[in-house]
Amino acid sequence: MDRPVPAKLVVIGGALTGDVFPLDVDDATLGREASNTIAVSDVSLSRKHCGFSWHAGQWHLRDLGSSNGTFVNGVQVESHPLTRGDRISAGGNTLLFVPAAATSASSHPPRADLNENEPLPATSRLALDNAAYFERPPSGVASEPKRVEQGLRALLAISTAINNIRDEKQFHQRLLALLIEALPVAQAAILLSGPGAELIVEAVHPARSEGGIPISAATVREALSEKCGVLCADLSPSPRNLPGETAVPSGGAVMIVPIAVNDRSVGAIYLVARAGDAFQDHHLQLVTAVARIAATALENVRRVAVLERDTERLQSDLQLIHQMVGHSPAVRDVYNRIAKIARVDTTALIAGETGTGKELCARAIHLNSARARRPFVAINCAALSEALLESELFGHERGAFTNAFTQKKGKLEIADGGTVLLDEIGELAMPLQSKLLRVLQERELERVGGTHPIKVNLRILAATNRNLGDEVASGRFRQDLFYRLNVVAIELPPLRERRDDVPLLARHFLSLYAGKIGRSVTSISSAAMNALMSYDWPGNVRELENTIERAIVLGTTPEILFEDLPETLKDATGIPRSEAGRTLHARVLEAKREAVIDAHRKAAGNYTEAAKLLGVHPNYLHRLIRNLDIKATLERTEA
Repeated sequence: MDRPVPAKLVVIGGALTGDVFPLDVDDATLGREASNTIAVSDVSLSRKHCGFSWHAGQWHLRDLGSSNGTFVNGVQVESHPLTRGDRISAGGNTLLFVPAAATSASSHPPRADLNENEPLPATSRLALDNAAYFERPPSGVASEPKRVEQGLRALLAISTAINNIRDEKQFHQRLLALLIEALPVAQAAILLSGPGAELIVEAVHPARSEGGIPISAATVREALSEKCGVLCADLSPSPRNLPGETAVPSGGAVMIVPIAVNDRSVGAIYLVARAGDAFQDHHLQLVTAVARIAATALENVRRVAVLERDTERLQSDLQLIHQMVGHSPAVRDVYNRIAKIARVDTTALIAGETGTGKELCARAIHLNSARARRPFVAINCAALSEALLESELFGHERGAFTNAFTQKKGKLEIADGGTVLLDEIGELAMPLQSKLLRVLQERELERVGGTHPIKVNLRILAATNRNLGDEVASGRFRQDLFYRLNVVAIELPPLRERRDDVPLLARHFLSLYAGKIGRSVTSISSAAMNALMSYDWPGNVRELENTIERAIVLGTTPEILFEDLPETLKDATGIPRSEAGRTLHARVLEAKREAVIDAHRKAAGNYTEAAKLLGVHPNYLHRLIRNLDIKATLERTEA
């Protein structure tokens, strides 16, 4: 068995950043238990997290069944052969694997170190995958140990600093500042790859001088394409420079090291040496190591930025404030539309049948908008005459008409800065439609009897149970106003299309009205719930609310029973499920059938006369005939 080549684990991220752990036994373990070769007191680590073993002339990493997993260069592994520069993530710690120089026992050929006492060549290159700054110094070089120690400290300082930054612009500036502190650098830049072969100067440090930073675009592109660091001891001027930048003067020393993310060069570190100084090969080794760490840190910064944006969006959706009840797919679509509309300050049209919750929807839009702390004013356009509605909307001046003894602000003016809901907008008279159009277009209004416009800052929401497109076609609604209101639209589904929400709504109203009325009603019988589920609810949620309130008021038990429901609902839903109620209800239905058939016969097929004989409205008679399913029977009688 060959002897292991010593190696180090340098902590470059986590609570122990800066610590160095030697690997000098052929079977070492890392974990939080004291019995580990490398014991780290960190709750994010398992008791025995991962192990390091030497075999076949190479160090290998293996996960020991850890809870959080072990990662190498961002990829979770069970077992992995280690090479110099690998970044190992265990718990909240990131460790850099740094082997000593390979010996004859290693399966890898030894690397040749440049002798610093010899003159530097004009250009040195170092492939990113071959970066090995922390190698055992060659014998006979007295300055190496000190240089390695200084480089290690610089690398750890840079790694610690940039791994704590979450803003990309700050990341770039901080990285350049640290490189200038650690190296004989006069100017530094971060270049990013743009579309095609374009290069973008993303950051420069220090601030640009009058002459600008000299950048050789051709050399940068060469380094990016070959994925290798380039050290130029004497770079001659080149006509292929970035637009607006000057060429490197003859004799200037330049270092270019690509930043590669997922094996793709996304940019480069560009360094210009101070006057009279020259970059050495160990500087290239150090900056290449920094670039590898910076690439991972930059990728994390960008991922965090994306996650933060997504989190903000998701939290906005999750924290939607509303008083609506329901979780059916149709209602979830409404919630999603409210969340999107609330973020933008635009006009919206809310359509839906009577009782579907159009005002609740409008309030939800207001409460989740930037205007939430300002007034929300709802106006029913069908509740007032044209003259009263005009004064209600726009206000009036003193003496504008009889009994106008004082000045009055209108609802639109009172709601300045907030949101106005114009309910039943289809009922708005034509003259008021023209005035409202001006408010939407100019954001100003005039009181009745006024002589000067008043500026208002409003968001206007409109609601209708009519088809405004048909109203426009018939000439009862202004087309230009319709287009102004219908910028974005929400269609509220009728309750018959969201029957899954009926039990949820029924229990919600049960809890609400039982407390208000002061009755201890806690449940709904299965027969009553079946009836609620099978009814079509022409009045939608409002009709369901009234039905539950009525049942609580008229009921006598702690449970809402089928018998507590309105007759129209019981007639429409047929026979209840309970055996006791079935006989009674069957008899009632049979009596109703016989009464209707008898009245229809006596009236000689005249439905109006039959309704009079029964003492009911003709509309109710037709609905009763449909619910009892006796239309065919009556037609046969007529024949």
